[in-house]
Amino acid sequence: MLKNYMKEGQKLPLFGVGPYIVYGIAMANVIGIILFGYVLKIGILYDSWILIFRVVGTLLIIMGIGVWYIGAVRSDMDDSITENRLQTNGIYSWVRNPMYSGWWFALSGITLMWHNAWLLLFPIVDWIIMTVALIKTEEKWLLDLYGEEYVEYKKNVNRCIPWKPGIGIYRTQISTAKWMIYDLQGNAGWIIWIVCTVKCLRQEANMYAVLSVIVAIFMMIGVLELISERAAGLNRILTATRLHRGFGALSLGGLVGIPISIYGILSNTDYGLSLWMLTGAVLCALFAGLIFVTFKREE
Repeated sequence: MLKNYMKEGQKLPLFGVGPYIVYGIAMANVIGIILFGYVLKIGILYDSWILIFRVVGTLLIIMGIGVWYIGAVRSDMDDSITENRLQTNGIYSWVRNPMYSGWWFALSGITLMWHNAWLLLFPIVDWIIMTVALIKTEEKWLLDLYGEEYVEYKKNVNRCIPWKPGIGIYRTQISTAKWMIYDLQGNAGWIIWIVCTVKCLRQEANMYAVLSVIVAIFMMIGVLELISERAAGLNRILTATRLHRGFGALSLGGLVGIPISIYGILSNTDYGLSLWMLTGAVLCALFAGLIFVTFKREE
């Protein structure tokens, strides 16, 4: 069916797998909203959390519309596709799939309007759906069509999260055994923090919970980047942008989380939960940081 959108001599479908990705993540979000908001009725937040979620949701919707508009309307992507030319200028120098990114941001924002803690997981679910779909389809097509040009482009520009390209290439010589040990502990750290943050969100909104969410956002930026890197086979050789957005964001999240969790312990804000969060923050900061510092810039 995708070929119906192709002109004579055109080697890529105009719409790609876009409609299927958008419908897929939209349906996933609808299922989540119905399941957690109306069937199970868990994770629903009230009071000031309603305003916080809706403000953030509105900002994401606006950002999504903007990113989509620039990628779809303000660029010459249609001409690039019909002329079989790899588009790497403008917003495409910041993100490889701005139209998909725009839909992702907008649908995530719409989902947040239901102010449910468990729906915070769905931007990650959506990202996984989008990433897998792109790797299995469009990225294979582009690699076949553009070869090494696309390989280099993929190394320097992120798939779905707009980010200014970094300068320089970084490489690590860390052994596989050390990598696995550090990776396991670091993953345990951010998972502990995220689980505890969800529990915080189910309690009354306060400064501790808000700060916990901010840390969780840093950690999830790092996690999503690392998943993207591994999917692309870029574990050991990274651009500056990817390095800082991945291990850098995880390390920073852990470092910021340490004083926040100590504050929670000292202020008697659920002592047990805060202690777990301190454990998660230390693990994340320490082991993500240990991998981060092994990367050295290539001359």
